[in-house]
Amino acid sequence: MAIKISVIIPVYNIERYIGRCLQSVISQTLSDTEIIVINDGSTDNSLSIIEKYALKDKRIKIVTKKNEGLAFARKTGIENAEGDYILHLDGDDYLENNTLELLWDEAIKTQADMIVMPFLWEYEKEGYSKPSILSPKTRYNNIDFFRSIAFGDNHWSVWSYLHKRSLYSHPISFCKELSYGEDTYLTTQLVYYAQNITILRSLPLLHYCIQDRSISNGKISSKKVDNILLYPKLIDNFLIYKKEYEALKPAIACIYICAYNLLLKKCWFKGAHERSKETLRLLQKYPQLIRNKQIRPYRKLFRLYAYAPALGRIFAQYYILKKKIG
Repeated sequence: MAIKISVIIPVYNIERYIGRCLQSVISQTLSDTEIIVINDGSTDNSLSIIEKYALKDKRIKIVTKKNEGLAFARKTGIENAEGDYILHLDGDDYLENNTLELLWDEAIKTQADMIVMPFLWEYEKEGYSKPSILSPKTRYNNIDFFRSIAFGDNHWSVWSYLHKRSLYSHPISFCKELSYGEDTYLTTQLVYYAQNITILRSLPLLHYCIQDRSISNGKISSKKVDNILLYPKLIDNFLIYKKEYEALKPAIACIYICAYNLLLKKCWFKGAHERSKETLRLLQKYPQLIRNKQIRPYRKLFRLYAYAPALGRIFAQYYILKKKIG
């Protein structure tokens, strides 16, 4: 039986959620699949739970390795995949039971290199969810789609795309040191090599569960700050030698500014003065970014931080308290 889709699930100490995730995959209406679970050095009961599911469903392949982080766990999964298409799925998220069938049907119909699916942000502790926002446009080439995700009209998340395994025949880089922004970096490379990208119009097909795992929802350390500042540079370096680089400069500038926004939102004020000056320089160079919905709420803060850092810090804390940013 030819394998249509390889579902790659990296796992690290998520014993509370991995059963729900695996159950959602083995219950899919599309059966011509393989489920590759990368146990990335878990020290809890995650592996024993995975092994129980593997006894029930022979499509589950378990690969156990030392802990090297999410990027290398995904890389290991790709190296073991045999399907025509790949779906990355985080081990604490789950699918609707017809997700893979709908994605496969869309892939066959459009012959797309990447199919983008709608999903739900699940705030389980707070008891509510909200749908992802996708642009009204349905078909894209690679450059236009990169712009759309950089400007916030679509999502960076690599787990929201079904994509051809053949895209990995191109040189794809995985950065072991990157714990935040690794999917942004991977998505950039996959999108660049894709020629035909389509958005599937349907009800949400994936539940992305917001846990304390997420850097965007918890406190950050200096190491994570380094990650936030690193991934825009990696994207910049990847694109710099591409012939479309000049046309993509405003989008790349937007990626840098959004990384700086995140640091302000998380009350990381060290270096904010210099980053704010750099942001104002980029906004002066690319004035079209001033109206961007990801940047507009932060404009006053950047001006304050650039010229009066102490006042900027006070206003940043006030904006966060009043939920004017974030």
